[in-house]
Amino acid sequence: MRDSRDFREGADPVVRRAIDELRRLPSVEDHVVAKVVSAAATARVLPPADEPPAPVRERRWERIAIGGGIVAAAAIAGFLFRGTVRSPEPVTVAAATSITPASLSAERAVAPIVEQFIFKAPTARHVSVIGDFNRWDASTAPMSRSGDGELWSASIPIVPGRHVYAFMVDDSLLVLDPRAPKTRDPDLGADGSVRIVGRP
Repeated sequence: MRDSRDFREGADPVVRRAIDELRRLPSVEDHVVAKVVSAAATARVLPPADEPPAPVRERRWERIAIGGGIVAAAAIAGFLFRGTVRSPEPVTVAAATSITPASLSAERAVAPIVEQFIFKAPTARHVSVIGDFNRWDASTAPMSRSGDGELWSASIPIVPGRHVYAFMVDDSLLVLDPRAPKTRDPDLGADGSVRIVGRP
């Protein structure tokens, strides 16, 4: 038995068009197909019971005619039921996004909290706050001297967490905060002061 591709190649243009139209039809629910098959079975003409069945002599043109009739009937049924069968709901597909370590850290990023640092150094000419939050860069967080000249202060936005820091005095002397706990900082290679920002 030949498959439908072989049948389509040997069929006339009308049959080929019907086959193409059938392939474009939406899927039909099983109960609708059963209804069409039942109606076709009821309508078929049966030979009288006392008459013997005719011998089967199949010819190529008969197979094409029978196949074309089946295809045409299916096409007509498809067109009739096309209005009654609902097409599937459109599916909305979200655009794919690539997940990178940078995007994950951006999602986890929490709004920085402004922290105030105060340091007593009456003889200093210049003081900066350095720490892991500014890559130990003294130029990013210079401190301001108070009116009485005793205290230096700076307010710096820092993301919540545990941070290690120190004060850079006159661009040459690293001094820890006497009011904060201390820890060994592997980045700095020396002891540093510890500050917990927000909830750890």
